[in-house]
Amino acid sequence: MSARPFREEWRRLKSRAFDLKGNSTAGDTVRFDLWGRPVEVYRNANFSIYSRQPCNAKCHFCVEELRPASRGRSLSVQKTVEDDDGRYFDAMAASLEALRPLDPTVSVTGGEPSHDPRLPRILALGQAHRGRKRTLTTNGSGLLQQREGKRVIDWIVDTGVQHLNISRAHPDHDRNARLMVMKDGLRADELRSVVAAATSGGTRVRLSCVLLDGQIDAVEPIVEYLRFARSLGVDNVIFRQLMKTDPTAVVENHVVKYSDRARVRLDPLLDALSADARFSFERQIVGYYYYVEVFRFEDMDVVFEEADLAQLEETKRSGPGIVHELIFHPNARLASTWQPWDGVLGPPPSMRASLATS
Repeated sequence: MSARPFREEWRRLKSRAFDLKGNSTAGDTVRFDLWGRPVEVYRNANFSIYSRQPCNAKCHFCVEELRPASRGRSLSVQKTVEDDDGRYFDAMAASLEALRPLDPTVSVTGGEPSHDPRLPRILALGQAHRGRKRTLTTNGSGLLQQREGKRVIDWIVDTGVQHLNISRAHPDHDRNARLMVMKDGLRADELRSVVAAATSGGTRVRLSCVLLDGQIDAVEPIVEYLRFARSLGVDNVIFRQLMKTDPTAVVENHVVKYSDRARVRLDPLLDALSADARFSFERQIVGYYYYVEVFRFEDMDVVFEEADLAQLEETKRSGPGIVHELIFHPNARLASTWQPWDGVLGPPPSMRASLATS
């Protein structure tokens, strides 16, 4: 995306300023037939492979729990799994092949993919279909474990994954373990070895940190976190505001309540960063339910993101028929939402009949 001057109104409006033709990263859609059905898909849409593997962390701010809650359901009711490897991978391969006219970016997320026994095959399939950019998001806890004869981090590097996002809520190991409710997270020396292995193989590592009240919530804690990241060999960090939910549909479970209580407002933080000489503004990205600002801190890329699930629903209503995301669910269904029962796109009926029901 070409550089643009700072727009104050975008910082205030966030994703409400989204204009597909006017300020999105792609500025256009792609029309093609998907298994004989005409579809219109945002040109920069991502194909997300949603791992079936339950997460070993129990973050109070869990996005996997938050998404169905915003649509009025619980994760336990929504998430079903196709257990047959043959049917699962046949459907994934068919989806990747059918989406060739779009050439989407491909990401693997969860759940917790680093513990998923299927991960090596998922990564190999993504490599075979040559997605234009491939990313894996993880809490990192399984990256040094063995899968089919080699470490997970080596599978990631060897299959050409370009970006590895590792969630880390705090530099301090024990505090991070409490915040993420995870006993088996990697320590700093283990993270350092992961980063070294990734970097040597051409995979760029990014740390992902949620902004939490009383934790990483202001400029100086952010600087401390960045120093920690740089000590690991990481030059790319994203700080995320806790995701907002749709108040018209949300089920107020413990994750929703915690997120509303611990959320750090992004506007004052961005204003403070803009006034701090150590940070230099780079660009803004306005998405259909997210807003991003990118800064430079010394030799590091520093990204801040706000996401609003209520705005996601509003954008869908204002642009009916446009697909912004593509999610391959654990039940081997391809959908245009993170709900496997909504916006189902495939695979084709002949293949779908044999898959797990949702």
